[in-house]
Amino acid sequence: MMLTQKGSLFRILGIGLSFLISCNTGFAQSGWTKEKGEGFYQLSFNRFSSSDYFTLGGEKLSTNTFTQNSMVFYGEYGLTERFSLIANWPLQIWNGFNTTETVSGLGDLRLEFKHSLLKKYLPLAISIAPEIPIGRANNFAQSTLNDFESINLPSGDGEFNVWTTLSTSFALPNIPLYGSIFGSYNFRTSYENVSFSDQVAIGIELGYQIAGKVWVNGRLQGLNSVDDVLVATDFVRGDGTEYTSYSFGASVPVYQDFHLSLNYRNFADFLYSRKNLYSAATFSIGIYYQVKPKTNE
Repeated sequence: MMLTQKGSLFRILGIGLSFLISCNTGFAQSGWTKEKGEGFYQLSFNRFSSSDYFTLGGEKLSTNTFTQNSMVFYGEYGLTERFSLIANWPLQIWNGFNTTETVSGLGDLRLEFKHSLLKKYLPLAISIAPEIPIGRANNFAQSTLNDFESINLPSGDGEFNVWTTLSTSFALPNIPLYGSIFGSYNFRTSYENVSFSDQVAIGIELGYQIAGKVWVNGRLQGLNSVDDVLVATDFVRGDGTEYTSYSFGASVPVYQDFHLSLNYRNFADFLYSRKNLYSAATFSIGIYYQVKPKTNE
């Protein structure tokens, strides 16, 4: 499919794009909150490239290759013994087709306010996470095939929405094994007078520490739309996106409280079939730093 087939490609691109921006930088949810004064801060680089697009009806189409790179900050800080503040912020997102120039911009800021309901025996937490549309909702890339066509490759979706998440976790006392499960509801609003369907997300994670140093984990997540979306009313906002994703990650200490993290993520159809998204592997590499809580001597 060539870029000059304007209507079809513009629709295919935009439908999947906001999904990529919002989900490729996501972290799994858990029932734990940070201790007072405890912190976790990570800077990661993510790369995604695909020519496989799944339509609203689940049909797989081949298009020009879309590539997205992003530099993302993620941080958690314990305000009290039961309350944590979390920030997930793409500091820069680079978008482009193989038939366009690459454009970049700041991403939307997600702030999460997390409260521990149960802490000692079975950690249980609830969080509220507004996504603030400070990214570039309109960011046009010029075609490299001619001088008169361009396509919108936004770094933010322009929409204010709020995630509400309930999560629980466990950790075995004598084995370095943990697990988490969560459910989320995304209340979506609108962009330029176009309303979007709310979404439901579910997920599970298992992690294990090898030789007392290297943590490995596996995650399974799913996203489903609350309403049946039959028409892409606004092709750059991802309305009707659904998927199943699986990922594998590892982290290893490199110097004092600094750690190297690696992650692989891909998509399948066994919980929810892929709809309204580009599908391929995402590779991530990051460095994170942990701040331990202060103790009374």
